[in-house]
Amino acid sequence: MSTPMMDQFLEIKALHPGEILLFRMGDFYETFFDDARTVSRALGITLTSRSRSREDGEEIPLAGFPYHALDGYLSRLIRAGYRVAICEQTEDPSKATGLVRREVIEVITPGTLVSGSALDERRTILLSSAFVLEGRGGLAFCDISTGEIDATETAAELLTSELARREPSELLLAEGSGIQPPAGCEATFLEKWKFDGAAAVSAAESVLGVSTPEGLGASSDSPALSAMGALLAYVRDTKRMDVSHLCFTGMYRREDSMIIDRGSARALAITDAPDGEESAVLASATDCTVTAAGSREWRKWLAAPSRRMETIFGRYEAVSWLMEERDVLKRLRRMLEGVADLQRQAGKLGTLRSGPRDLRAVADTLSTLPGFRAIMGGSKSDLLREMAEVDTMQGTASRIDSVLSEEPPVKLGEGASIRKGVSPELDEYREIRSGGHDWIRSRRDEERERTGIPNLSIGSNKVFGYYIEVSKSHLDRVPEDYIRKQTLVNAERFITPQLKEMESRIFRAGDEIERLEREIFEELRSEVAEELAGIRDAGRMLARLDVLVSLAGMALDRGYVRPALSDLPGIEINEGRHPVLERLLPQGECVPNSIRLDQGRRILIVTGPNMAGKSTYLRQAALLVVMAQAGSFVPAACMRFSPVDRIFTRIGSSDRLTRGQSTFLVEMAEAAALLNSSTPESLAILDEVGRGTSTYDGLSLAWAMLEYLHDSAEHRPLVLFATHYHELTALGNLLPAAANVNVKVMDTGGKVVFLYRIEEGSTDESYGIHVASMAGVPPRVVRRARKVLADLEAGRHLMPGGGGEDQLELALEPEKPGDDPIVEKLRGIDPDELTPRRALEILYELRDGLE
Repeated sequence: MSTPMMDQFLEIKALHPGEILLFRMGDFYETFFDDARTVSRALGITLTSRSRSREDGEEIPLAGFPYHALDGYLSRLIRAGYRVAICEQTEDPSKATGLVRREVIEVITPGTLVSGSALDERRTILLSSAFVLEGRGGLAFCDISTGEIDATETAAELLTSELARREPSELLLAEGSGIQPPAGCEATFLEKWKFDGAAAVSAAESVLGVSTPEGLGASSDSPALSAMGALLAYVRDTKRMDVSHLCFTGMYRREDSMIIDRGSARALAITDAPDGEESAVLASATDCTVTAAGSREWRKWLAAPSRRMETIFGRYEAVSWLMEERDVLKRLRRMLEGVADLQRQAGKLGTLRSGPRDLRAVADTLSTLPGFRAIMGGSKSDLLREMAEVDTMQGTASRIDSVLSEEPPVKLGEGASIRKGVSPELDEYREIRSGGHDWIRSRRDEERERTGIPNLSIGSNKVFGYYIEVSKSHLDRVPEDYIRKQTLVNAERFITPQLKEMESRIFRAGDEIERLEREIFEELRSEVAEELAGIRDAGRMLARLDVLVSLAGMALDRGYVRPALSDLPGIEINEGRHPVLERLLPQGECVPNSIRLDQGRRILIVTGPNMAGKSTYLRQAALLVVMAQAGSFVPAACMRFSPVDRIFTRIGSSDRLTRGQSTFLVEMAEAAALLNSSTPESLAILDEVGRGTSTYDGLSLAWAMLEYLHDSAEHRPLVLFATHYHELTALGNLLPAAANVNVKVMDTGGKVVFLYRIEEGSTDESYGIHVASMAGVPPRVVRRARKVLADLEAGRHLMPGGGGEDQLELALEPEKPGDDPIVEKLRGIDPDELTPRRALEILYELRDGLE
């Protein structure tokens, strides 16, 4: 037999078997049974127990935490991959008759975070949905924190790469789907009927107010529409509230952006580093934004650099104008430092989570829009003038300002949220409460004088209300009209009829103030929520402006130059610098290098020793192209390029080794993607292809790949190919559109100095033994390696042997001739005694012997 409260818990838990149920009990969230064990283990909090009932004495596992600590604990649970259902008390316990009513008000999943400490203000958290229909793939994405939704349709085989590029936190799939979620993404499986086209249209109509597929830019049989419908229904079910604030920003085309698959993005450390080292990430090294929204926008630009010339050119023009107008640049940056994150404020507003301080931040930011608009409208940049057309929404700002106080509290009830004069009734109750407090203060002085008790005080608490406190040393002076209420160790507490009467007036006024402020605020919030679209547009404009301002400032501070766009496929960079390495090394230590790839020089074969800078050179070229197509100026003396459609990389293999795939298998899978999918507009970065197998196998594969990439009319990308196979340098001379470059090394009397400079031509020196010595390999091993190398280069063969002191070493011996008859015959000949005729006869005899 259990208690009514436990019966209530079990009933609600049965509806949420897959979630941790946080059960609100007073000032705590409690968990029970397996949930308690999970929470205790995940959060490191104490696991206790309580009896199910007085009769049976069964112990129930229990773990909980204070309600005000929810954000922090929720963050940890979500990051650990758990789904959490929030069960709140939905009626005032003081007014409840019997058991307090409780309901699950929200289910939190990795992709449906709206606010709180679990939400990184500079990172986008995406919920995604994927569906395949007749060979076509559809994807939908939603940023719950801003309410923005977009979608795309593509070939089914490209779904995985697009999911990896967008990096969602949660992926919705139909039951039985074979789509693999990207690394770090939680998969949630739904009934297949939820991806039905008709259900999708119904969900779109109820949430977005769009009644036809055409209104979303999709056909009725579009897999993207099916994915979006499932996503909308999921959000509606998990958030347990009106989600009409969600906004569809449109269908996007993958073809408009450079494709960078997950492996390439991680290998190049564009937005994330494989080892988690944030300082080595391009997005971090180049993020000079001053707002969280701007930081998120810059990461979007880097994750999907534009292929559209007009988009790239427009960004260049805006950055150039801002660089020319330095006073304007400084002013805009100062103005941006004070703006709120309107995009996420719109998300909170749409879900009715905004507090008084949130609305004040919205109003204050909207009030700055006319200033931004005036500056941008006078720009020579078409992009900035276009952005300046955003609605400044001054009516909304004025409305908020007329109702809210100048410095409202974070939450209602924590201070004065509403201005004086908005509600005469509210003002009257405030005067009553203020007068009551004044009466309390004066009453204390009067009672001290009347009783002669110098330390008499008047206080209050939630249990007893107002009371008069007298220390025990003065109890003999307490008047007869004092009524004893509580005994403490060193004092007694009393009340009087007059004090209780004033208390009643103060508390009643406080209740009315709270009620009226809530009514006025909620009415205001609903009014402002009607303007969500405009607030989102303004937030998007400010985020884009922040990026452009940051790019201009970065270019000025770091000496970046504007790239020149070309219609002819190719990349030419003069004295380019690695954008991340330059920030990590002391000033002046990053060695600049040049690169030229064009139709007559499409393949560069890069040779040189380990640690000399080959991989850095390859990555540098790719990163500068990414930056340039994102709209940034670049660290170089000059750069000319044509936008690339995709970057392929073959660098490292850590991503899939954990899935049981060998280094060589991963390498060949990435090489196959390049060979099958590249175009003449692609850029390929290949580092040590063929290293994971035998020397001859690896060399043969690398050779054949280079020939294929050179000769294929369909593919023929621009290629940077770093290798230790020095035989491949022959292709630099044999293939018309290939060339050799090498990393310059200075060898002075056995001492090798890496110069990190790229020069034309090839090298046949690896300096591997020198690198081993630098790495700390014992001198004895290094000396022996040098001898082995010398013997191998002399054509000798390795033989097992040795003993004594050198028993662990390989003995190298010249190969001993055997008992071959031809060899024996040659040994018996004295060349000085042979006539020319006899020498010729012997030569024929030897040949016949070979046959």
